[in-house]
Amino acid sequence: MTESPDPVTIRARLPRRLTAFIVLLLALAAGNLLYARLDQARPPIVGGAGELLYLASFDGFLDEWDLHGGQQRASIVDSRLRLELASAQTEFWSLAPYQFVEFDLSLEAQAVAGPIDNAFGVVFAMHKPADATCDLPALIFCALGQGSALLNAALRQVFAVARAPSYYAFLISSDGYYSLERVDGGAREQISAWIPAPNIELGLGAGNRIRVLARGTQLKFFVNGELMPLCLADAPGASSTYAAGDCIGGSITDIFQAPAAPLGQLGLIAQATQTGGGGVVVEFDNFIVFSPSAADREEVEL
Repeated sequence: MTESPDPVTIRARLPRRLTAFIVLLLALAAGNLLYARLDQARPPIVGGAGELLYLASFDGFLDEWDLHGGQQRASIVDSRLRLELASAQTEFWSLAPYQFVEFDLSLEAQAVAGPIDNAFGVVFAMHKPADATCDLPALIFCALGQGSALLNAALRQVFAVARAPSYYAFLISSDGYYSLERVDGGAREQISAWIPAPNIELGLGAGNRIRVLARGTQLKFFVNGELMPLCLADAPGASSTYAAGDCIGGSITDIFQAPAAPLGQLGLIAQATQTGGGGVVVEFDNFIVFSPSAADREEVEL
């Protein structure tokens, strides 16, 4: 005859199992946090003056880039990276897998569908949650957070996890304008007002070559081989506008002096504006990153 377990023994067993489970969760969380910190601490890719650092022609190694489906979509079509935005006032990007801090980046871009009141170009110094679907330090916490908004917020507070990314974006539009903006933890700042430029090729299907040169904390921006001057506000935190050939509330300068070296990921971005609406489709090709040359000179080519 089998004896029934002693209730006291069962009660003693339960706390031990619960304690072991909690210890396992904490160990898992610590391991995930350590991995995330080590991953974020990976050194940027650097090289000698004018050295090729990275090249993507989008006809191979496609798993390196962020590809997503849905109303905002990133995909590879005919050896080009395509960004599609269905709705107005949305943006979407796809990132190269490495970090850079000094770079000479160039790429080809063209809007192929949608309104010409659009925006597209380059993101740099990008920092974002490691995984948009689960950016807590362990999957078990993501599962717990899905069951309760209050618990999800508490877990994010404990682990200091922020959803919003931070990055710079240099943008052009199919109706012939360009701008520089900064997003920091979800707060958007227009660093340089939208300026019309005759050297930007207009309309859908028109190809433009965009270049961003970052040396130390100084950045320069080019479209189709021409340096693009910026309209920067005179006072920190202020804004400027550009009208009738004048930078109002600011000054025209060829160089953007960043507060820190632009460490982070590089990538491609498209935006659908409120006035233009959705349906924006932009394609990119020949994403090439060199280390800056020893002196300011014409764009380095392969």
